[in-house]
Amino acid sequence: MADWSELPRDLLQLISEFLQSEFYLLRFRSVCSTWRSSISNNLHLYLPSQFPNPSHSINLHSNTNTFPLSKRTIFLIIPPPIPDHPQTLLQPWLIKIGPNSRDQTNLFHPLARDTPFPLRSPNVIDFNQLNVIHLGHEFVIGNFISHSPNHNSLYMEKLVLYHDTSHTEKVKHPSPVLLTIHVSGKLAVFRCGDEHWKIIPEMPAPFDDVCVFKGRPIAVDNIGRTVSVGPDLSLDLVAEAVFGGDIKFLVESDGELLLVDKYLSCFCGDRFLEDDDNVPHDGSDEFYHEIGMERAVRFDVYRLHEEEKKWVEVTDLGDRVLFLGEDCAFSASASDLRVGNGNCVVFRDDAFRNHCSTEVGMSVFHLDQCGISPLSVFPSYSKLFWPPPEWAGMVHN
Repeated sequence: MADWSELPRDLLQLISEFLQSEFYLLRFRSVCSTWRSSISNNLHLYLPSQFPNPSHSINLHSNTNTFPLSKRTIFLIIPPPIPDHPQTLLQPWLIKIGPNSRDQTNLFHPLARDTPFPLRSPNVIDFNQLNVIHLGHEFVIGNFISHSPNHNSLYMEKLVLYHDTSHTEKVKHPSPVLLTIHVSGKLAVFRCGDEHWKIIPEMPAPFDDVCVFKGRPIAVDNIGRTVSVGPDLSLDLVAEAVFGGDIKFLVESDGELLLVDKYLSCFCGDRFLEDDDNVPHDGSDEFYHEIGMERAVRFDVYRLHEEEKKWVEVTDLGDRVLFLGEDCAFSASASDLRVGNGNCVVFRDDAFRNHCSTEVGMSVFHLDQCGISPLSVFPSYSKLFWPPPEWAGMVHN
C-alpha cells in the first residue's frame, strides 16, 4: 500500500496550486505533517488590507481615501448521515462566511451583500467532520453594514480578483488585480502596488457584470457583448452580443461559462404595466406593493461557445441550479442541494418579500415552466437558507 506522506514536495506544491479555496488548502495541509510542512499556509497571494476608494468621480487620481478589502466564501455544508438511519438525508445548509465590520467571522445570507444571520453557536462546528462544498466567493470593499457607502460609489459594485502572469518574472509571483465596474458603466482595474484605480475607456455599452473564468477576467455589457481584459487593459472579444433582456449575469456552471439574461417589467401597485401570465399573485402579503417598482418576469440562459465566440441558448440546465446574488453568482447540483429537481434560477426578488419581515426576498425561475414563484413555494429550496437546520446547533439571537 502506497504511503501518501512520501509524495515528492514538488508534486505536493503542484497539487496545491490547483486549490482555489483557503478551506481546501487547510484540509490539504491537515492530512499529515509532511504535507503541512511542504505547503505554506500563505500559498495564495496576500492582499493589502486597504485599497484606495474607487471614487464615483471620473478622475480617480483625486481620491486619497482607503477602504478595507475582505473576502467572503460561500459553502454548501452537507451533514453526515444519521447512524441508525443511513437512508435519511438531512437538509444541507447554504451559507456565506466572512468578516464583519469588527473583523470577526460572521455568517451572511448567500445572496445578499450585507445581511448577517442573527445566529450564535454554543458548539464548535468542525468542518473537517462534514462534507463541505466550496461554491464561490466574493470580495467586498468598505466597512460593511454600519458604514455602507452610498449607491453612487464604485465600490458598491461586484468585485473580482485575478492574477497577472503576463511577464515571465511574475509567473512564480503573479500580481493580484481587482476588476469592477465604475459608476460610468466602464471597467475599472486596480493592480496591487498601484496608487490609483485605472478606468478602461472602451465601452460600446455600459457593463453589467464581471467574473473570472479559467483564470481570465471576463466582462459582459448590457447588450451581451463579452470581452476579456488583457494585461495592457485592452479588451478582447469573447462572444458577440445577445440582445433581449435588461440585465446580464455571468455564472460558471460545471466548467462552462453561462450568460443569464434577466427581463424586467414595471408595475404600479399590484398591477404590472406589462401583463405577464408567468408572474403569479395570490394577494398575500408576500407580494411587495410599491409604485413603479421593477421586477423580474423572465430569464434566458446561454452557454459560451469559445471557438465560435458566441452565446448559444440553453433550454435545459439538467441537474444544475443557478444562484444570482448581489456580489456573487454561482451554481450547484440539485443532488448536492438535495432539492429533487434542478433546471432553475434562484435570485434576489424583493417583489415577493414580506414587507413586515427582515428576511431577504427570493424567487425561483424554472426553465421548463417559464414561470417565477416565491421561493417559499418550494420548501426544499427555502430551507437551504433559513432557518438553519437543527443539526447545525445554531441558536437565534
